[in-house]
Formats: sequence, structure tokens, C-alpha cells
Amino acid sequence: MDVDLKGFTPAQQQALFELLLLAVYADGHPATLEDEQLQKLLTAMGHAEESDRQREFDAAVTRVRPHLQSHAKAKTHALRLADAFTVRRQQQRVYAAVQQIMSIDRHVSTWETLLLSELRLKFRV
Repeated sequence: MDVDLKGFTPAQQQALFELLLLAVYADGHPATLEDEQLQKLLTAMGHAEESDRQREFDAAVTRVRPHLQSHAKAKTHALRLADAFTVRRQQQRVYAAVQQIMSIDRHVSTWETLLLSELRLKFRV
């Protein structure tokens, strides 16, 4: 998963990372390949050192964890995170990134399908 972060503000990069993290963990079945992609994105965001990536990862998990209590909370938070992207091209890149990370384990759950549908409607993709 290669996401072009050009044109994304630091806040948008954080929102993207949290949205992907939410997509990975909300189904309760995070895969090693998904975690590797999240680490790759953190590196692209400028967190070159492993300790920096781990600190940012842990902070994002702390922010996202309360929203993983139910699919309804996760969906609401995902749509709130998606509000950060108002430029059409960014919305397309974000949607593609979410779609890619969800399908990396070759299993898209019902929850993931629902989230993709909600994002497709929000971004009009």
C-alpha cells in the first residue's frame, strides 16, 4: 500500500493513519501484513526511527481504542476522521488506502464492507 501523502497536512496524515488503524482493528482480526503497512505509512509520514513509529502507533491506538467498543461507534468515528479530507483527490486516495488495507488479508468482513460503503457515500467515490 503506497499512499501519496503529498498535499496532506500533518493533521490529515494523522486522520488517515487513525482511519486505517480503525479499519484494521475494528473487525477484531488484525493481520501481520496490515500492521506492516501501517508501519510503512508511519515511515512515509516522517517517523523513520522504530521508537518514533512505535510511540506514534501507541498514541494512535490510545485515541482509537474507545471507538472500537462497537461498530456504531467505530463508524461514527471513521466518518468524523473522514471529515478532514475535503479535496476530491485526497478523498480518492484515502478511500483507496482504506480499501487496500482491508483487502490485504484477502478477507473483507461484513463490518469492513459496511465501512467502505459509508466512506464511498461520504466521499462520493
